[in-house]
Amino acid sequence: MKFATPFSTFLGSLLVLLATSTNLVKADCSDVHVVFARGSGEVAGLGICGEPLVSGITSDLSGMIVSSYAVDYLASYDQTSAGPGATDMANHV
Repeated sequence: MKFATPFSTFLGSLLVLLATSTNLVKADCSDVHVVFARGSGEVAGLGICGEPLVSGITSDLSGMIVSSYAVDYLASYDQTSAGPGATDMANHV
């Protein structure tokens, strides 16, 4: 098992080095992208902390494009793990 992690890292690095501009996708991206998960019990969206956070970042970084993503998960008090939200965030990123 000691060999698996370094080998995987090497293979991943090699794949990045072998990628050419013809098989890379150029995407139009914002300068800053905020991914935020609202608090338990809040309605869907960025929540009471996420909205002002994104607003503050946007005003502080005038001239830059700031986008945001509200993690899609239940946010209920009986949710016992971060699994669904973490999965949604990972899929988004």
